[in-house]
Amino acid sequence: MRVMPILLPVLFAACLAASPASARIVDIETVRAMAFDKGIVEIEEIELHQRKGVWKVEGEDATGHEIEMKVDARTGQIIKLERD
Repeated sequence: MRVMPILLPVLFAACLAASPASARIVDIETVRAMAFDKGIVEIEEIELHQRKGVWKVEGEDATGHEIEMKVDARTGQIIKLERD
C-alpha cells in the first residue's frame, strides 16, 4: 500500500492551494482606516487595481497637503506613502 503515503500529502497540498483564504483581499474599510491612521483626513479617491493587486488612496492631510498611499491588497502592507 504505497499509494496512501504519497496520495495524502498531494491531496493536502491541493486543499491548501484551493482554500478561500488565498483568494481574499484586504477590504476597502480596512484600507480606509489605514489611510486615516496615516494622517489622511479627506479621501479624494480610493480604488483597487485588481491586475496589480494594489489599493490606491489619494487624499489630503489636515494642512491640505496631498497624500498618496498604495497598499498591497493581499498582505495589507503599505508599499507607498508619499506626501506632496
